[in-house]
Amino acid sequence: MAQIDFKQVFDFTGGLNFRADQFQLKENESPSMLNVEIDPRGGVFSRAGYKKKHATAVTTSPAVWNPKGLYNYKYSSAPLIMLTTGYVTTSSTNGRIYHSSGSNFTVLNTALATPMSVKSTNGASMTQWEDAMYFAIGQSATNMYKWTSGNTYVTSLIASGPTWQPYEIPVGGYMPRAEIALSHANKLFVANTYENGVSYPNRLRWSHENSPENWYQQDYIDIIAGGNGIRGIQVVDGQLLIFKSKAIYLLMGYDADSFQLVELTTKLGIDYPQQAVAGSGGVYFFDYPNGLYFYDRNGIQDLFERLRPIIINNEVNSQYSDQITLSFVRERLWISMPYASSTFTVRPDYPSVNFIFDPTIGTRGAYSQFQTAQWFDPLVQSQDEEIVGGYGLVCGIDWRDSNDVPFYLMVSPAENFAFVMSVDDYDNTLDDSPATFSGKFGTAYNTSWFDDNRYVQLKSFIRPYFVLKEVSSNTLIRLATYKNYDETNQAGGVKSISLTPISTGATYSTSGAGGVYGTAVYGLSTVGAAIKRKGIAPLGRGYAVQLAFYGPNDSTDSNVYPGRKWGLNSIAYKFKRRKIRGT
Repeated sequence: MAQIDFKQVFDFTGGLNFRADQFQLKENESPSMLNVEIDPRGGVFSRAGYKKKHATAVTTSPAVWNPKGLYNYKYSSAPLIMLTTGYVTTSSTNGRIYHSSGSNFTVLNTALATPMSVKSTNGASMTQWEDAMYFAIGQSATNMYKWTSGNTYVTSLIASGPTWQPYEIPVGGYMPRAEIALSHANKLFVANTYENGVSYPNRLRWSHENSPENWYQQDYIDIIAGGNGIRGIQVVDGQLLIFKSKAIYLLMGYDADSFQLVELTTKLGIDYPQQAVAGSGGVYFFDYPNGLYFYDRNGIQDLFERLRPIIINNEVNSQYSDQITLSFVRERLWISMPYASSTFTVRPDYPSVNFIFDPTIGTRGAYSQFQTAQWFDPLVQSQDEEIVGGYGLVCGIDWRDSNDVPFYLMVSPAENFAFVMSVDDYDNTLDDSPATFSGKFGTAYNTSWFDDNRYVQLKSFIRPYFVLKEVSSNTLIRLATYKNYDETNQAGGVKSISLTPISTGATYSTSGAGGVYGTAVYGLSTVGAAIKRKGIAPLGRGYAVQLAFYGPNDSTDSNVYPGRKWGLNSIAYKFKRRKIRGT
């Protein structure tokens, strides 16, 4: 009788890897995963639901919901959230700027019932100086603006150029017309400017020292190489990182006498400001079609090797590369993309997914994939477990309210759902969604192929075991099996794994009527902390197997199985090796 052997898998920290050759996948990597988080200690679990930060949708009329930026306004007495939409060229519709203390958003006005008109297709570029916010709203805007919380209206700043302010006679109240603005080295920097009737897309300017509203005519650098136009600027290690479409420069120094421009690359760059974001210790940026990179004092690092096939295989809509944006939220990078796998016949023209890169997992970070619950009725249906009609969130920030409570915020890009969303709150198991949809997002995790390092030898795969995270209510997980490197045909149908919670003892209430049995927990509750072993039917004969775990979805009977949270800690494959055939 053949000996039963086994293999236990505990480590899932390799994350998502889209390499076409399945033999290149590591044991801890996945070729497909959706809406599950990677536990740095080894498991995977369903992500938190997305919740609206405010009750009423952002009022866009007559503007268009075209969110381009979310900013953390660290006002000394009451922090605010700043939101900008961009100019829409197809309808000649101006963008807007909104503010919120954590509830509903209010539009910023220049006068009574006169909203500020953002002329940049990338939205307003905002930067804080002391207690004031400065806004660069586009070359074609007549003036730039500033605003301090509590003021009824924004303050107009006269365009510097043709009028300049000598160092000897600073007067204040000026700012060049520009696409981009950023505070750095005790100066206000602007880029991609319009001066005295002439566009200077390659120009970088800076204000007087400690005086953001005074500008000397000769304080600028024109950077001609690397394509037309400065596309973004970021601060890293006290230096200014300057992005063009196919070049990146570092401006070192602190004033006109010490500034030194260093060329980092002439092969990479960005096309839009939202494609570069500051992260821990450096700056992430996305160069289309090359992918995601990270710059710090050690140089430029390629982080996109595991996802690059989606661009090579034309699964990202190249006609809408402006929908590729980056956000850094809660120490993780969120990439928003107009992506659809090969199971779809067309590519979306909107950000349809988020790829989450967590640099703290493993030795080189790990990717996962998120998508909202269904927010619209799609015209194209997927043939697998991907959620159709979902979005990827955009424009993320970390923000703390006046009580220093942290929130992790992203923006819905859906035209029918103009909200800022709170993410990473694991008490939430559903997504807030438009009224006609349930908010139940699908979850899935596919393993890499397991062949016992002997794909040539036939094996009888007997009953496997799984260690699943404990649940707080009845939960249904589904399992599909694939064999012999065929990812298109399930073997043996989809099996169900029913999970039930562990009892935690008696309950009581402290109401005025006295203790009421069965109304509240007392003592130590182990719900969410325990693990459970669950076996299913044998997997049958094959050279290799792959498992696909699917969490609850819209078709799950929520009366019998109300649970949404689930997680996988370990898989134990059990098998018998068969004789190797001689032919």
